[in-house]
Amino acid sequence: MKLFMTKGFDGTSTNDICWATGMTKPSLYHYFTSKNHLLFSIHMQEVESVLLPYLAEAEAIKEPRKRLHLMIREYAKIILSHPELRFLLHGSLTVKDKYHNEIRKEWRRLHDLFRTTILDLQSAGKVAKELDPSWAAFLLLGMITWITFWFDYKNKKHIDEVVELVVRMGFQSLGTSATAH
Repeated sequence: MKLFMTKGFDGTSTNDICWATGMTKPSLYHYFTSKNHLLFSIHMQEVESVLLPYLAEAEAIKEPRKRLHLMIREYAKIILSHPELRFLLHGSLTVKDKYHNEIRKEWRRLHDLFRTTILDLQSAGKVAKELDPSWAAFLLLGMITWITFWFDYKNKKHIDEVVELVVRMGFQSLGTSATAH
């Protein structure tokens, strides 16, 4: 992951990977059929350790306002705590190979839960009815995910401030406040 984050996917050779891990090429290819397969494995490990527990926690919340609050807050915290997501979300999803659709399917669950939650809030009259829920979900996710391009991961003292600002701006963009009942 460090090599991919530093050199990019295309700029990282299998020789680089072997040198960094102390493996021989035959050993590397024993575990992974290709560099793309290695990237897929790394990405899916991140999905399983970070995304899936987050989704399970969010899906367990029945009340849509509380669910959305948690979703925005915790996704922002995840983005602010995992610099590797910059590469995984912006770099590896651009690799269109046989693994792309499976990875995309996992991340699509995040969008779908945001969309469904916004729909639930619209049905309850708690957010602006004129918003397209799918677009609103993409825009919220984009706002949060874009943090990876400007946040200084070496200076984590502002994480809580950024998270609270993201929550406020997220709810305001939907025509409501984060504290409304």
